[in-house]
Amino acid sequence: MISSKPHRAGSDWTPWHDELDPFAGHVRYYGDNKPERGADPLTAPGNRALMEQFALHRSNSVADRLMAAPLLFFEGVPYAGRQKGFWRFIGVGVIDRAERVVQVDRHDRLFTNYAFDCTLLDLGPENLELPWNWIAARRDPTWSATECLKLAPESWQRWVQNGHGVLDQVRQSVARFRVLQPADQRPDPGTPAEAALQAVIQHYKTGGSWSGVGEHRFEGLASEITGAALSESGIYRRGWITKRAGDGGIDFVGRLDLGAHDAALELVVLGQAKCKAGEAPATSGLDLARTVARLDRGWIGSFVTTGYYTPSAQREVFADRYPLLLLSGRQVGETVVREAALRGVDVRTYIEAVDAEYESRISSRLPAEILHTGFSSGVEVSSASIPSSLDLLSRVSPNASEQLRAAEPIDQTYG
Repeated sequence: MISSKPHRAGSDWTPWHDELDPFAGHVRYYGDNKPERGADPLTAPGNRALMEQFALHRSNSVADRLMAAPLLFFEGVPYAGRQKGFWRFIGVGVIDRAERVVQVDRHDRLFTNYAFDCTLLDLGPENLELPWNWIAARRDPTWSATECLKLAPESWQRWVQNGHGVLDQVRQSVARFRVLQPADQRPDPGTPAEAALQAVIQHYKTGGSWSGVGEHRFEGLASEITGAALSESGIYRRGWITKRAGDGGIDFVGRLDLGAHDAALELVVLGQAKCKAGEAPATSGLDLARTVARLDRGWIGSFVTTGYYTPSAQREVFADRYPLLLLSGRQVGETVVREAALRGVDVRTYIEAVDAEYESRISSRLPAEILHTGFSSGVEVSSASIPSSLDLLSRVSPNASEQLRAAEPIDQTYG
């Protein structure tokens, strides 16, 4: 059983966000190592057990896969105002990839851990119900592995017989009505993401009882939010923030690189940002139209708001198949918590650090210039001034660079 508590992500106990996407059949699960458990992530019992299963899950032998244990994934969910004690089953799966990573906890302690990319298997033929008699039979020593397999979901049987090559064919894929209600576009009450979203609004919002630095400066953070979302699909290269006068509905420019270096596809990303609060945080179709109107062929757009999108606005985007990424207050809050944890700082420090770069990122360059050969950071500074990951970690922990260089390679990918 694999349990994840997304509502506790960003806390001392769970500083890392597990990525749970049952609709796409994917889970990225961070292991159970912590600084106090030692330098070797395999000393953590959960990591050790999963790595043993990983060898079976990626084996080319049918006999090994027959003995592999299915992973049952559960998500902790708040209910009736309570943060603990309620679990939702999201699927059964196998480990597709294991990666050794470096993490920094909320107390600035550097440690190594494992991240596991897992594939959820299709339960459509079973009417989305897990055959628990299969699980019970696997625990019964009087049942052989071959007998147990006959009770397994069809997708599990196909995987056992054919191996890793059929994972995309048996992956769970749930068609869903893509229009989200306002409550689904806001962080769950009482979560770190909700607190982070409020911190963002307080930092930028002006007028009335608000005394922030200015809504226009939210464009810098919106660019980072977009980069975090698109980096899951390719390499996002941060560009610049457009000048306020005559921006034509475009607030920031970036680039998404897909494919290998010798056959890469480079896409211009145009973004718009809206920091909203109060009684009317909704974004309508008219708000989105300005961004869509600026998109050239092959370009993609990103709209980032601290509020939510009306159902009609979402339907318009989906019906017309606009290449527009809609990021709501929920994504803003969750991403800020995750990015702050990745840097080993608190949420407010992260927001202030992003905002401090605002003036240096403003440019009047044309969006297409981001496709020019030689573009790297997109910011009009030399590449020498861009800090490396070692520099960033050393700011969190003075001895981080030495610890990393002295450690064994930690970026090894298994499988």
